[in-house]
Amino acid sequence: MLRWTSLLAALTLALAPSPDGANAGGAAQPAGAIEPPGPDLPPAGRSLFDELFGADADGASRLPFPFPALLQRIAQQLDAGQPSGGLSVVLIPLGRSLQRHAAGDVDAFRHPRVVAAVTGEPPAAAPPGHPYLRDRLYVAYHEKAAALEVISYNEAAGRFEFQLVRNYREGAAPEPGYANRTLCLACHHNAAPIFSRQSWDETSASTPVAARLAATGLPYYGLAWRHGVDVPDAIDTAAARANLLGTAQRLWREGCAAPDRKAAVACRAEALRQALRHRLTDGRSTTAERRARRPALVEPLLANWRQRWPAGLAIPDPSLPNRQPFAGIEGGRPQPSDDELRRYADIAAAFDPLALRAPLETWPGRSAADAGRFVAALSMFFSRADVAAIDRALSVLSASPAAATARAAERGNPALAALADGRMASIRHIALSCSGRKTTDHGRLDLDCAGADGARLQARLVLKAGMATGGTADRLVLPGNDAIGAVALKPAANRRQRAGAETMRFIPDRGGRTVRTAGGEAIRRIDIPRPAANAAAPATATLELVADLAPLDVAIDRLAQATLAGRSDALDDLPLRRSALLPALLTDLGTPAPAPPSAAPSAPRLADPPAARDGAWPPELQPFARQCGQCHAAATAFPPGFLRGGDEQVRGRIAACAERMLFRLAMNARPPAARPKTPMPPPPPPMPRPSRNRPTIRR
Repeated sequence: MLRWTSLLAALTLALAPSPDGANAGGAAQPAGAIEPPGPDLPPAGRSLFDELFGADADGASRLPFPFPALLQRIAQQLDAGQPSGGLSVVLIPLGRSLQRHAAGDVDAFRHPRVVAAVTGEPPAAAPPGHPYLRDRLYVAYHEKAAALEVISYNEAAGRFEFQLVRNYREGAAPEPGYANRTLCLACHHNAAPIFSRQSWDETSASTPVAARLAATGLPYYGLAWRHGVDVPDAIDTAAARANLLGTAQRLWREGCAAPDRKAAVACRAEALRQALRHRLTDGRSTTAERRARRPALVEPLLANWRQRWPAGLAIPDPSLPNRQPFAGIEGGRPQPSDDELRRYADIAAAFDPLALRAPLETWPGRSAADAGRFVAALSMFFSRADVAAIDRALSVLSASPAAATARAAERGNPALAALADGRMASIRHIALSCSGRKTTDHGRLDLDCAGADGARLQARLVLKAGMATGGTADRLVLPGNDAIGAVALKPAANRRQRAGAETMRFIPDRGGRTVRTAGGEAIRRIDIPRPAANAAAPATATLELVADLAPLDVAIDRLAQATLAGRSDALDDLPLRRSALLPALLTDLGTPAPAPPSAAPSAPRLADPPAARDGAWPPELQPFARQCGQCHAAATAFPPGFLRGGDEQVRGRIAACAERMLFRLAMNARPPAARPKTPMPPPPPPMPRPSRNRPTIRR
């Protein structure tokens, strides 16, 4: 009886506010620092993982086994020329996940947890409608648990989904399900991926960890696990980008909200316009000066920001403190014994992901700079291939305006057709005075060119057999200190750049895309006079700039009109979705995109459905059910499901766990710095208010 009394008293004490601030678990957090969990099942759509591997409508599984086969399927969606093929993989034998004890601490290095994250882009020529996995798909595999832990994005719901796949073993039928979000968000405060800060000493990039992994002699599924810190760094960076997707969605929906639906749609249309310009110009279009000249977004956004988040919008921290499992091992000592491994597997309070983390930063929402942060985060919803497709469509339209506008008129786009008056692609030129120097073998021409208002071009041109075969602009600065940076110079198609020709013509290129000014103009070409016998003699180079973004503006305006007319919901009070935006934009730009697949997926299921009870909880068990039930009612070993089963079973488990429970609850009374273990987590934040009903869509 004394033990029950002590437990109930400890629960009451843990939930009471601490006057001296020692109870960090109950301390008020800045708005937005801890995300509310929301429903376990997707409120709309499904996860990217389910889109790739979910069961068909008849229930047949599409999940490959073994694990390398699953990774190979993911890699097929990525550009293989990127570092690690765009798929970064590390081994973590002594980590901090709920599966860390699945192999037993002694066998942790024989059966390490494998963590894979998509950190790269799809191929540049990926067709419209391709799945965008970068920063949006994370899979962890533990062989001894026969389980996958998955975090992947759901664009229809505007959130990351947390999933478990159990029974993932040879010859078995995998059992995927959506996880308990309250349990997941006890560590994932940002409702998104989390990862350690540098120098990632728990991973296979750490020398002591790698040495013990190598000592086992195991192949670890044939994975390329020997690597440097660049691989965990890529995962860390991906998690940091993913951390901003939720903030971008919040600002998209709430920051642009307005009583007047037309004003809200106009705000989102301008946010989309600026986000795409941000990507097309490699981020140079969102300077404070340029944002101030486009008040259609800045003014309503900042007004809403001040009203909804007067103290600023807190950005959750996705980073855990770096943990060195072997910090106590001195140089030259042998590898740890099994008993030492058990001790090293223990997670101290300072490194526990359960510990509440202060916000990473706060966006105050007081200036155009904060609007620029929103635009930059919003631009991450589009893949490199998406931007390249828009860029190609704009190039085609500007190269042949008459034909393009005729096609637009045929397709019922009179606004785009009206651009035939010359506004589709206005052209201007920049002249630069150049001096050059040939190398002694006449194989290269080095140019240094300068123009008005700080314009500068420094380039190296390759000459072979009297023909210019390409080169590099090491420095390109346009008037007004618009620093383009280094770009490749490709010979213009179908033109022989012989030394005898009057002009050598080059097309600036950056990763297969058009190089643009901060204002969005395309640098169509650079004409450079042929090198004279005296290469140092002054000559004039000419840059041709084309203002070709007007069709994109028209396409966005048409999308806003379609939203207001009920023919689309792309700019309504819903999460931002590529699948709703890109097909409409590309179609208006003359590049029809395929409609999203309409195959009916299987119904989502919970990984751990709540257990049904025959009756009410007895009075002495009600405090445990109320405060612990969201995390400890499932049939799991971690966290222990002591509330599973009948009343007598629950009483027995609580009695067996009482000493540990009292210890963890007592941590609430200690100052954070004096806690050897993290306290029991506080109750979750309140659920957000539901949004208004979805608008009716006319088909």
